[in-house]
Amino acid sequence: MKKILLLFSLFVFATTVAFAQDDELPPPSSKPGKTEEKKNDQKPPDPKDFQGFQKKKKFDFSKVIIEPNFSFSISSYYLALGLSPYAAYRVFQPKNAKPRAGNVGLFVGGGITYRYDRITQEYNANSNIIYNVHTYGGGVLVQYNIYHGFFTRVKLELLGRKIPTVDVIYGSASNPTFHYTYANKFYPALLLGVGYNLLQSKNFFMPILVSYDLLHSVVGADRSLYRNGFVFQLGFVNIF
Repeated sequence: MKKILLLFSLFVFATTVAFAQDDELPPPSSKPGKTEEKKNDQKPPDPKDFQGFQKKKKFDFSKVIIEPNFSFSISSYYLALGLSPYAAYRVFQPKNAKPRAGNVGLFVGGGITYRYDRITQEYNANSNIIYNVHTYGGGVLVQYNIYHGFFTRVKLELLGRKIPTVDVIYGSASNPTFHYTYANKFYPALLLGVGYNLLQSKNFFMPILVSYDLLHSVVGADRSLYRNGFVFQLGFVNIF
């Protein structure tokens, strides 16, 4: 009987303590707490925020112009053959440029030059001296396409020329043999020109172009690649 009374007393005490703890808790609220608000405010991720693996931007070939130039000039005492391909990339285009205006803008590029000249000089009534001159080098090109094929251009070249001179003549006057000494020297050229592109292609350039070498008088007509200072280009062919 005593054990039963003791167990009953412990049960009553434990129940009283449990009710007392419940009384200390705050009353229930109809408003969720901050934690619940954060959970409820979570939105699904925006598909635009997911970038994933982006593809590398492709090179824009529409901004490139290519001009495969050939040089040709012939006369009774002169023959010139050459190749001077150039390529340029558009670095600036006006914001208000319209598609019908063509590939307008500022282009910057460069290229290489090689030319072979065969010059015949009369020695006497029976013999001629024949010079073979080799020219090689390169340069930079700045061009602005103005509107619908019209453009202006500046091209700066540094050209090495292997020029021969006759220092010894053997044999008789009727049948001479010439000995040549070659000298390698570099000469600059600064061509300023205006022209019109015959092609409507965005990439290839086939112009009618008239240029003048501003350094022609400085270098000298006998050393300059452009004998008269002027260069007339028709399509892919330069005619001096």
